[in-house]
Formats: sequence, structure tokens, C-alpha cells
Amino acid sequence: MTQSFYIGVDGGATKCLVSVEDEHGNLLGRETGGPANIRLSVPQAWQSIHAALEKILSPLAIQMYDKRYHWHAGMGLAGCEIEEAYQAFLAVPHEFETLILTSDAHTACLGAHAGHDGAVIIIGTGVVGFQVQSGETSKVGGWGFPHDDEGGGAWLGLEAVRLTLQTLDGRQPVNELTQAVFAFFGSDLGRFVTWANQANSTAFAELAPVVIHCAAAGSEAARNLMRESAKAVDGVAAALQAARENQDVILPCSLAGGMAAFIEPYLNNALRAQLVPCQSTPDAGAVFLVRNYLAKSNIKTSPGREGTHD
Repeated sequence: MTQSFYIGVDGGATKCLVSVEDEHGNLLGRETGGPANIRLSVPQAWQSIHAALEKILSPLAIQMYDKRYHWHAGMGLAGCEIEEAYQAFLAVPHEFETLILTSDAHTACLGAHAGHDGAVIIIGTGVVGFQVQSGETSKVGGWGFPHDDEGGGAWLGLEAVRLTLQTLDGRQPVNELTQAVFAFFGSDLGRFVTWANQANSTAFAELAPVVIHCAAAGSEAARNLMRESAKAVDGVAAALQAARENQDVILPCSLAGGMAAFIEPYLNNALRAQLVPCQSTPDAGAVFLVRNYLAKSNIKTSPGREGTHD
């Protein structure tokens, strides 16, 4: 007797979330894995996803290669806007009978509004907005760091590094934030500069908690960075509104991502008034994506690989 399982993946530059459901929608497990941004590394993304899946399936004594099981996966991964990375990810051999790949913003939106019309702004390592209205989708931001993603955790870390270097040079006065950043590297200038010259978005985002902590402790320098982050998010929301065909419609908007709760208090009042809690998680949105695909296709299994762009 065969059985189908449905996998949902939400992948970003810092971590991924993977969930597995059975045919009846029962959650069998949910685990966190490593980074899964395909713009940064396709092999690492697959490795992170497989590791998280193994943590879920191993205690259940379920093997993916067992022919009694059919695997259907929906994945929302950061970096899908890069066509080369998108195709490279899909080209990797895998055990899934169905694989639907889209952006992390798309699946976050599906999860936030249970498949209904709405908008979502993800504030994580980067910042991206996505909305669905009457079947039409639009995306704002999320083009990658450092040329975009202003306001996200990586941007906060980069700005904190810039400010710290300026204080070390005497171009800016020393403050609580720059002291905390320098202390993070053991007050070792060589170590600090070497790290900064090698750091990617994931690494810079590791400094975001330092900024958040200093802001909560009253550092005006840290709070200024939080305000600038919020302005960037406000701008994403405004661009989403401008992209709607029906400007009279105000879509419910949800915030997602690890930085969202910390940036929300700094957002403008108009945006905060539109915010609604997420109904579900991005990985649940990814499960919805693949289930919806199979339902519309009127099939239980799908040979080969499938991919969907935003």
C-alpha cells in the first residue's frame, strides 16, 4: 500500500524551516535546518533541506527512497529571482515526484493569508514584499545584498560595521553600539577587519541581535538604525500599494521573518494599522502550494520535476 507525504520548505539566507504532512493534513514533524538561499549556494540549500528532513523522518523510521511512499514538495526559497540559480537547483537529482519551486516571499504570503488575497513583508536577513490580489502577484525588493535588501538583518549588521569603523577612526564619536560591535570581535581590530572583508549576508546578519539589544538598552545610534530599517520597510509597503491594479482596495498585510517583531514598533502608523497576524507559517504555505498544484492538475503524483516562477 502506497502513501503520499507533503513537504513544505521555507528557505532563507540564515536558516530553513521544513515540515512534513501526511495525506490527511496531519503534521508529522517540523524542523529547522541551515541556510537555503539558492543565490548564495545551491549545494548548501539542498544539504540544509535534506538534513532537516532527516531529523523529521528518522524518528518515524521512514526512508525517502522507500518505493511505498510518494513525496510531493513545495519550496519557497530565497534567491529564486536569479534564473541561473533557479534552474541549477531544479537540475539536482532528488526523490520528489513533485517539486514546485517559488520564492520564499510567495510561500510566506500563501501561509500568512491561507491562500487568500493579501500582502506580506518578510523582514529577515533581507527585506522583500509580496502580494496576491485576484490571482495576480507582485513583488517588491529582495534583490540581494548588498545592492538591495535595505532594512534587513544583513543591512543592519553592515551599517553597524560602518559606524564602528568610523568611530575607530575618530570620524564619529564612540557610542554604546559601536563599543558592543567591537567587543563582539574581542576588541581585535585585525580580526574585525578580516571578518568584514569576508562576510556575506548571513554573516553580517549575525550582528543584527547586537543592534537590537543596544536599541532596547537605549542606544540612540542603534535606534537610528532601527528607524532607518523601518523606513525601508515602509517604502516596500508603499510600492506594493502602488502596484495594485485596484488602488481602492487595501489588502491585509502581515509581517514575517526573524526581524519583523523588532522592526514593527518603528513602522509608520498607517502601515501598522493594516497589519494582521499571519494565519500560518511560510513552510505551511509551501505545503499549500504543492497541494493546490496537485489538486488543479487532478493528479496524485507527478513524474519528474516541476517549477513555478513568482
